Amino acid sequence: MPARIQMQLAQQIVDTLKTICSHDINFIDVQGHIFASTDPVRVGGYHDGGHEAARLGKIVTIEADDPDRGVRHGINMPIRFHGDTVAVIGITGVPEEVRKYADLAQRLTLLLLREHEIDARNYDTRTQTGYLVRALVNREAVQPDFISAVLERNSLADTGEQWRTIVIRLRDDHESPLSTIEGAVQSAVTSTGKCLYAYRFPNEYILIVRNAEGPRWEQAMRELASGFPGDIRIGIGSARRLSRQDLSFQAARLAILSLVDGENLASYESIRLELLLGSVSEAAASAYMQKCLGGLDAADRALLNTYFATEMSLKETAERCFLHVNTLQYRLKRVRDRCGLDPRRFREASMLYTALRLEALKPEKQSE
Repeated sequence: MPARIQMQLAQQIVDTLKTICSHDINFIDVQGHIFASTDPVRVGGYHDGGHEAARLGKIVTIEADDPDRGVRHGINMPIRFHGDTVAVIGITGVPEEVRKYADLAQRLTLLLLREHEIDARNYDTRTQTGYLVRALVNREAVQPDFISAVLERNSLADTGEQWRTIVIRLRDDHESPLSTIEGAVQSAVTSTGKCLYAYRFPNEYILIVRNAEGPRWEQAMRELASGFPGDIRIGIGSARRLSRQDLSFQAARLAILSLVDGENLASYESIRLELLLGSVSEAAASAYMQKCLGGLDAADRALLNTYFATEMSLKETAERCFLHVNTLQYRLKRVRDRCGLDPRRFREASMLYTALRLEALKPEKQSE
């Protein structure tokens, strides 16, 4: 196990996880030795599943106990930190029962690891960079000397050029392990160029990059997005001076909200309608959504989103929804009967589409 992970921290991690899921937890080093455990008898022993997970860099599931090998059923999750597999978390129990704790265990472990960095200089740099990124996107007051110092530590300088904020957002239902996604994000960052980079709990990575290097960063983000199509969404904000990255950050978030089914990356320059809808007041948006979508349930909305994503193609919509075309025609007619707008007529379909985009931009209104 790398020296920066001490036994005290490892025991803190397993004890904390134990309070959450009640199953036995093992903290395993990359050679397969149990470094800390909620079962003291196992400390110092060898863990075959954990060693395999560290070697392969992916989750290893043990379906049944094997007393001859000293193996117990459960899940073993590699933890990647700063691009390296540094440990494995093993959760003992029926795999389908303990699987739900896998993502939580990884999140907690990564958070604790961040809090217990050993390299003081690197810790200070990451901590100060994270603070600066959050301050810039929230437009909080920051001393110029502090900005200059953090930029210098990251081998950057503000010469009056323009910058862009990139937001990488984890989907709530992501399937890839968090440590795998984080490792890919960090790899993309370190291999593309210099930037200000921070993780914002619970689901966002924020990058502030020089606009002059925008094309290179966009290509790197496209490659990252293609590797995790169902796990992340990426928005690239507008070009602004460093002190107004709050505006670029808002633009990046707006780009994410503009994404439709099958997409997971958008830039500020690519969005059109959302620019107008983003300025609509909450009261006006709520009234318009109620007028157009009132009476429609979640299934109706999902059908319409697919219908518009296929450019109103009956054939393609029916195929995506596993419906017969006649059944689809019936359901579109039912939408008309419920809300008074016919999605098969251009003007009325435009009203429905606009209302659905408003709903995506202002999701809190869905529950009203």
